[in-house]
Amino acid sequence: MIIPSNIIWFDDDDWLGLELSFPGGTCWEITTKIRECEDLYSQQDHEEGGIVSEARAVFVASKVAGQAPPTAVLKIHMQVPWWGSATKKPSIRAQEVVSEPSTRGENEVEALRLLTKAGCSSTPALIDWMNRKQTQDQSIPGGYIHFIVMEMVPGVDVCSVIDDMDRGERDELRAAFKKSWLECISYGITILDRGAKNLRWDAARKKCYIIDWERHCAPEEDGDSTWRDANYLSWHLAWKGPNGTRNDMSTWEF
Repeated sequence: MIIPSNIIWFDDDDWLGLELSFPGGTCWEITTKIRECEDLYSQQDHEEGGIVSEARAVFVASKVAGQAPPTAVLKIHMQVPWWGSATKKPSIRAQEVVSEPSTRGENEVEALRLLTKAGCSSTPALIDWMNRKQTQDQSIPGGYIHFIVMEMVPGVDVCSVIDDMDRGERDELRAAFKKSWLECISYGITILDRGAKNLRWDAARKKCYIIDWERHCAPEEDGDSTWRDANYLSWHLAWKGPNGTRNDMSTWEF
């Protein structure tokens, strides 16, 4: 069971202005926090199911050194204490350490590495990444903290603009999304976390980008290797409406 903590895990005072050097030779300064979220579970959840509590944040970062674009997205996955233990002393929280790095973080690196190597034009390029252990003054001393630097693709989050688009603009978005979806499928990968929140729209270039690859698989594993117009419903780019049916596109709202 996910329990909200109302804790700010990535405080601006601790993170903004921080410089991070990566194994690939790049160095980045964190400049702006875009958002943060958490999946917080109980001790019982962890002991019975192995579920790890994790906080995630997405930042804008400026390049300090290395061969890379001047600005990028920096994503952090960090193990945090299970519910009710965040205020305990560090030596107690350190007992919650898990040995494996962030599953979500490793999954996203795997996906972006594959797509970047393939030259995919519809997803962010992987720039650099690393896994570290948290220090004594962080949430779980010795727990994982996983960093990914990726291309900042142009455009805006689809979920923030789709309600204000007219029908013509939405049609352009849907056509661009289908093209991007098919490109990713052609490289042998499909995203499992579907929704407008994981799409960015560059209206000037009529380009739709698919982001947030923490959950993915091969298309054949998900039965998702062939395009179906119902994908528009799954990604919240069309709606069935009160009297619509999934298998009859003529009943949908666009």
